[in-house]
Amino acid sequence: MKTARQLSGTQLADALRDSRARTLSLVEDLNDAQWKPPRQLGINPIAWELAHLAWFAEFWILRGPHQRNPQGFAQAHLPPRFFAPDPLFDSAQLAHAQRWSANLPSRTELPSMMAAQLQACIAAISVDDDAALYFHRLALFHEDMHGEAFCWMRAALSFPAPVAVQVPSVALNRPLHISACTSEVGYPAGAGGFAFDNELAAHTVNIQALEIDSAPISAGAFLRFVEAGGYDQPDYWPGEAGQWRAQSGMNHPARWRKNGSAWQMRWFDQWLPLLEQMPVMHLNAFEAEAYCLWAQRRLPTAQEWEHAAKNHAEFSWGQSVWEWTSTPFLPYAGFVAGPYQEYSAPWFGNHRELRGGAFATHARMHDARYRNFFQPHRNDIFAGFRTVAL
Repeated sequence: MKTARQLSGTQLADALRDSRARTLSLVEDLNDAQWKPPRQLGINPIAWELAHLAWFAEFWILRGPHQRNPQGFAQAHLPPRFFAPDPLFDSAQLAHAQRWSANLPSRTELPSMMAAQLQACIAAISVDDDAALYFHRLALFHEDMHGEAFCWMRAALSFPAPVAVQVPSVALNRPLHISACTSEVGYPAGAGGFAFDNELAAHTVNIQALEIDSAPISAGAFLRFVEAGGYDQPDYWPGEAGQWRAQSGMNHPARWRKNGSAWQMRWFDQWLPLLEQMPVMHLNAFEAEAYCLWAQRRLPTAQEWEHAAKNHAEFSWGQSVWEWTSTPFLPYAGFVAGPYQEYSAPWFGNHRELRGGAFATHARMHDARYRNFFQPHRNDIFAGFRTVAL
């Protein structure tokens, strides 16, 4: 059976249609006021984001070959058919602040434009060849990522939860003992299918014996840290974490509050009782590391996480939260940027790796080798963590 990374033919066409249907379902129920949210970091204007993901697929699938212009931006040989001009929809060229004042297609114009783009891209699916299908698969995963971004946009803006999205839970946590070994991380060259450029090249690492949590940390476990005054102990917030803590003034997770003697958490547009077996989420890396210092544990490295996920059935991941690791987002040895050079290379060095997948992540994106990455202060994404014994 083909994996998501190996989709071709009608399966790939169906996946592209599925991704588009999900994208539209995440915004079509919003009213006109919600369609135009106020400008803020971490989200995009809805019209721009929809146009961008459709432009992205058209640009890479239909308009090749590609090269770089003198300014270093990707340039297509063929002219646009559906979305133009390129600088308006290319995230590398249009700064976040400019997207809010850009002249964009209207809400009524976008559906037909996007439908025509999708139909043309599906018609261009060729033989079952990894090189020929590279951009179709890239566009598929790119749109899946934006689907999750629309979910966290809805959460950040206190919009209702998408239909059928339920509060996730985590499995009962227990210690998982892993023996010292060598382990391959990354995407093997001979595996076939699609690989993100930052997953290459696969290589062998040494894994030391360790004890790792079998599941992400629950809200109930994190609550004990909060109630012990963990946010107010400077020793748990060294360096950059301390700067963030002082600036934020927070003494509990951003989307928690205390209502009388009971804790609540904000779930999209509702305040719900804090459920002990839900994963703690909307945490940044500093909060995860502060908990670890309090608990006298540490975050796993990305390599430890990947090895455990690939080799231990008891290791529960995906369907709950992305998981912060201690590993900076850096290139693997021998890294070569893919055609979409802006995907990884600009973010090396100032982002942190996350692994796994959240309840809002499409199942196609769940791959133990996948390297997600965000700046460590971000707490708007669906992120939590697990720990390792010192």
